[in-house]
Amino acid sequence: MKRSSSASLSRGVRRSSFARRDSNLALLGALLSGMLLAFALLLLVIERVNPALGSRMRGATLDALSPVISFARAPVDAARGIGKTMGDHVAVVERNRALEARLAAATRRAAKADALALEVRRMERLIALRRPERRLVTSAMASAMSASAGARTAVISTGLDQGVRPRMPVIAADGLAGRVTDVGRTSARVMLLTDANSRVPVKVLRTGWTGLATGTGGTLLEFAFDIASGTDRIREGDRLVTTGDGGLFPPGLPVAVIVDAGRNRPLARPLANPTGLGVVMVEAPWLPPPVPVDAEPAPSEPDLPVPQATPAPTPAPTPAAAQAPAAGQARPPA
Repeated sequence: MKRSSSASLSRGVRRSSFARRDSNLALLGALLSGMLLAFALLLLVIERVNPALGSRMRGATLDALSPVISFARAPVDAARGIGKTMGDHVAVVERNRALEARLAAATRRAAKADALALEVRRMERLIALRRPERRLVTSAMASAMSASAGARTAVISTGLDQGVRPRMPVIAADGLAGRVTDVGRTSARVMLLTDANSRVPVKVLRTGWTGLATGTGGTLLEFAFDIASGTDRIREGDRLVTTGDGGLFPPGLPVAVIVDAGRNRPLARPLANPTGLGVVMVEAPWLPPPVPVDAEPAPSEPDLPVPQATPAPTPAPTPAAAQAPAAGQARPPA
């Protein structure tokens, strides 16, 4: 009972203290409001009675209240500044995101344009390798390059339906790529130049020395040639082109460039990159044009003697005719 009564007493004391504080605050607010209203009424009366004094009092009042107003507005101004800063930050973030999106789109367009420009240049180089004396069978895309145990092959997207047959040369934008070995209806397999079984008759463009470019099963070719007479030697940077010998690869196609001339068989790097052939041309096997031979005139038949008409024999004159005078002649006297 004592505890309950003490608790109720403490709650009553607490409530009474809160009520007194609230009442004191309300009284203070009412007092300040009354003072402000009284001061405002005083200013109005003074303004009516003495305008000059009222103007000076208004100025003094503003000077006295300006610090209070500034202090009261400080939190509001700070909140506005924070809100403006946050709004500017959000706007900057959104703008940065928009700019990043535009930059990414521009980067993708630039990459696509660069890829198209590269493909156009490769197509231009590929077209530059065309010759009217060679028969183009079809063009295709090379892909799926494979390497195993010295074999270097690639697959092209064309086959029997487009007229492709084995032993047809395959030409890339940078030069000779290889020859067709196996053919399906819509695809074919190409033996690349670096295949261990590849043999291409070539010559050095600078000196004219001929030989064979043989595959090594790796990434380079070996140039096997007969040492020619003279003091000139194979140099690094010499270009190898096809000779047309053998009736398979057309002459003049770029094949490789010498990268190591100090070996017994110089090493050369293929100009057509096996891992990035791209669009290729498939041509018919090269056949050298026939050598023109001057046609000899056909022997004419011997001239036969033309038979001439034999004149008829003149009959011998009779004695009477011999004695008769010719017409127009005078007869001699008897």
